[in-house]
Amino acid sequence: MTDENNVKIPLLPPSLPRWWRVLPSLLLLITITNIDNLILNDFVEDRYTKYYELNSSSTQNDHELCLNASRTSHNSTPSFLTTTTSKYPISTTKSINEQIQASTARLNVFLSLAATLPAILASIFLGANCDRIGRKPLIALPYIGKVIRYAILTAVAYYNLSDIWIIISTMFDGLSGTAALNILSSFAYVTDCTNKKTRTAAIVITDVSLSCSRLLPSLTMGLYLQHPHYVQAMIFTFALSVLGLIFSIFLQPESNLTVQHLNIFQQLKKSEFRPILKCFQVFFVKRQDHKQRSLLMLVAIHLLIIVMLCGNLAMYYIYLYGAPFCLDSFGVSLNIAAQTCATILLTIPFTLTIAKHNDHLGLVVLGCLTFMTQFVLLGTAKHIWTLYLAFSIGGAFYVLTPIIRARITKLVEPEEYAVVFILASVFESGGYYAISALTNEIYDLSLSFYQGLVYFFLALVGAITIVIISILYFLEHRPTTTTTTKSAVLNE
Repeated sequence: MTDENNVKIPLLPPSLPRWWRVLPSLLLLITITNIDNLILNDFVEDRYTKYYELNSSSTQNDHELCLNASRTSHNSTPSFLTTTTSKYPISTTKSINEQIQASTARLNVFLSLAATLPAILASIFLGANCDRIGRKPLIALPYIGKVIRYAILTAVAYYNLSDIWIIISTMFDGLSGTAALNILSSFAYVTDCTNKKTRTAAIVITDVSLSCSRLLPSLTMGLYLQHPHYVQAMIFTFALSVLGLIFSIFLQPESNLTVQHLNIFQQLKKSEFRPILKCFQVFFVKRQDHKQRSLLMLVAIHLLIIVMLCGNLAMYYIYLYGAPFCLDSFGVSLNIAAQTCATILLTIPFTLTIAKHNDHLGLVVLGCLTFMTQFVLLGTAKHIWTLYLAFSIGGAFYVLTPIIRARITKLVEPEEYAVVFILASVFESGGYYAISALTNEIYDLSLSFYQGLVYFFLALVGAITIVIISILYFLEHRPTTTTTTKSAVLNE
């Protein structure tokens, strides 16, 4: 009988790598994703600006157009009093700037819907097999999607192809699992290589690193896109994707000791459909001391946190590009930089002190409150300084909410680390596109009367999250039946 994998047993015993060895692959992919968001939003806005026959050769002209729309919006004639017929196909009641914003939001909806199903299927199948095939394949596969995506987008920018090709590129990205699949595997990787004592700090550092990875691409690409050359930008991102793919295949170590001796193709051959059932079973396994109930509630909290994150990510480019702020890509990047700096300043003392000894749910509540404050300030802001204040306050959210991930891993067995995060992966991949579609639709519908409405919707999600956290805290700290009985006996 030969081994089913037909591979040799390694001469040296397998050993766990350092947990931080996953950070280069993870952060490079998130950097590419952040460049993707910035380029695509700017690229789509530029395409629609040209479509409406406007002079988009310089950012200043677009900026002046937006400001003019902002100044005249309060003095415009109501739509039911005018008989003027517009030559633009979207709406006769919207300014040209609003029509560009509405068209961009509508394309974002189509992009989101096109990627949702492929991303969900890829996340479920590959995520369910993560504990079986190892972490490395799931770290590498999203790079393949990025390579294909940017090969297509380069052609779109160079040949001025139709929007359908942008949608097709997004579908390929979804089929590879998107960055969410890499995030799922990376957190399982960190969990493999840490113990319960060091895990909270490691997960917080990893999560904060994801947030901080936005800083460099946002500033550099934001500055570059003030005088954009989209073809060169697409080629640069394509090259980064190829580099990441090579690194993740040949230089990324494997943390799953049972498959550490296999190459990536042998690992992928071990994939099966049977582990998919385990995705659902893991939440219904009977566990001691009400761990099952705590696990379900923590996962629900985690998913709501992802809704807030995805909604925020989907909106702030298009929202800040529009009136009354009329920021360009560099202006948006400065706001992201303010939030990143606040996050870094909070992370250093938090990981050195509180994270080593405390994972209290009250810290997560505080993080949610800061994000809700950011949403309310963004929804009501009229001045640019308010934006900086909002993003700086919201930085605490990225430091405090990773506690939920750490608490989840402490309730499950080592072989369940990846499986338990599959729902989160679905939300972060397919769910991101669905949430993006929803928030862009809300933004499109409310654009004519109150464009900040979408942020109050996200703040409502934060309020629901805090309610569930409060219920979980009450259930964890209420006296158990056994404790009550013992107290009664002692009193007698």
